[in-house]
Amino acid sequence: MNDKILFIPLKQISKITKGISIKSKIWKNTSRNELEEHYGVQKNDVVISRKIYSTGKKIAVLIKDTTIVVVPNGSSLIIRPDITKLFPPYLKAFLEFIPSDKVIKELKLTSQKHLLSKGSLEKLLVPLPSLEEQIQLSSEYEKVKTVDFYHRYANPIIEQYDSLMNFFWTCYN
Repeated sequence: MNDKILFIPLKQISKITKGISIKSKIWKNTSRNELEEHYGVQKNDVVISRKIYSTGKKIAVLIKDTTIVVVPNGSSLIIRPDITKLFPPYLKAFLEFIPSDKVIKELKLTSQKHLLSKGSLEKLLVPLPSLEEQIQLSSEYEKVKTVDFYHRYANPIIEQYDSLMNFFWTCYN
């Protein structure tokens, strides 16, 4: 890994949009094609819940392929990374691995529920190693994301997990 890793605000390397509530006026007054065009997910989009850092269930969904247009609800945020700078599986790994308390502190989320807004997420600083390193880290993440914390001694990939965790966690120290 490089010693010098740049930290870039997410808004500079991606486009972020909010899902849409079926109760909103936009939903009721917009054609299906317009909804799909403006709010539908595409390949390589990463979709997260606005509550990702408050529930303890940090799940980011990477859209690998889509033939049916899905429009996430209003409690979701859609992140469309610039794939020339940010490898989508790396973004997914970063969003799931970064410690919640550090995100809450950095983004100054003050509500009790710590809901992310589009504006606050745009400010999130993402460590941006080279694309090659991003690809390597995301492949390591895919291998280790199912590590069983309760049976650490029995898992042959614990060392990889600890190394990856150390990389993401130390970025924010």
